[in-house]
Amino acid sequence: MQPIFKEQIQMWRDLGFDIPIKEGYYWLDNGIIKAFTPDGQPHKLYKYKVNDDLTINITKHKDFKAMKFHVDFETWEETYQRLKSEIRVKIDESLNVIRQTVKDYSDYEKIVLTSTGKDSMVVLDLVQKIIPNIRVVFNNTSLDVADTYKMVKSHENWEITNPKEGFYTWIRRMNYIPNRVSRGCCTIFKEGNSIEYLSDYEKLIQFMGVRNDESNSRADRGYITHNPKWGDKEWFGCLPIRKWSEFDVWLYTLGNHLEINSKYCKGYHRCGCAIACPYATKSTWILDKYWYSDLRTRFENIVQEDFLHNQRWSQINCTVAEYVKDGWNGTLYRPEPTEEVIREMMKYKGITDYNIAKQYFNKTCSECGKNVRQNDVLAMNMKLRGRNVTEFKCKKCLMKEFNMCKGDWNDKVVDFKEQGCKLF
Repeated sequence: MQPIFKEQIQMWRDLGFDIPIKEGYYWLDNGIIKAFTPDGQPHKLYKYKVNDDLTINITKHKDFKAMKFHVDFETWEETYQRLKSEIRVKIDESLNVIRQTVKDYSDYEKIVLTSTGKDSMVVLDLVQKIIPNIRVVFNNTSLDVADTYKMVKSHENWEITNPKEGFYTWIRRMNYIPNRVSRGCCTIFKEGNSIEYLSDYEKLIQFMGVRNDESNSRADRGYITHNPKWGDKEWFGCLPIRKWSEFDVWLYTLGNHLEINSKYCKGYHRCGCAIACPYATKSTWILDKYWYSDLRTRFENIVQEDFLHNQRWSQINCTVAEYVKDGWNGTLYRPEPTEEVIREMMKYKGITDYNIAKQYFNKTCSECGKNVRQNDVLAMNMKLRGRNVTEFKCKKCLMKEFNMCKGDWNDKVVDFKEQGCKLF
């Protein structure tokens, strides 16, 4: 559950949905716009939906339609005051965890890792009550938006880690875009970057804004944790708010007037890794499209370049447009290509024979059963064994059939491409 700020309300109005709400009262909870009455009763007012084409719909909820009388809703501050005693229990427990950690690890270096996200800012506020001069480290992934960098730079005493290579440079060099099936971006730009920055410390406590309800992988973590990626170093993470809900975090943030990353005000549920996160949803994409259109366009161009350069039609059976929209992140699966996919591939590769074009799709090695999806391998099968070949082989098996070493293979591929062979 997230508060609805005036920036998001204005975005909805710009998109044609002028609903009568204002900042300070309303919440967005799993696609439902709601508010609380002073007795703590939630009222469902509107349904918010993002469509596949990245348009939105906001309609009155059936419960709101059924309301026969005027209802006064409480402000965020009033909600916080109403629940303050319950939140106080969690605050006290978190502060005790911090105190005990400081005592148990008295000879350890201590830092707060912040992303400027709501969770880490709450942790920072709590830790500063025990250690006023705690070191604060912001890990620059090179993927944050201007809102985040502006907030970081407003704190002169915050330390900033910088990667040796920016994300966009990295994906172009690697010829690879992280997706849900195969990533590496977090390992390199989040964990890897901070590990290298702090590598001189053998004994370290990192206070982190990690909560148990964020994911299944975090559900069983205790207050003190050790990341295997830290190796043999005596590094531990302290998770003071692991038992807090998202609602708890927001109430504490609003009730104590903590600094808020303005990206949240625009409707985002998280502030890190802009545009390129493979786990982003349509709800995020509609926000990207509105708030950061230049960044979104830049990434879409990179994704399109990746598709065309690597000729990915036959790898995931989709068109360029489908890949740019949501195929790159691994969410699109089509077992067979459509006619549109095949004909688009024909156009880009300059193939005029539809039957030959179909040969590039859904092939397995007749020897070992391995999927054959690499365009050069498919092309070599048709070049060496005939364009109408019915049985394909993987690279390893094809090299064996024609008694080729890796160098021979590479030389032939280069030669055929330089000759202008349309198969490649």
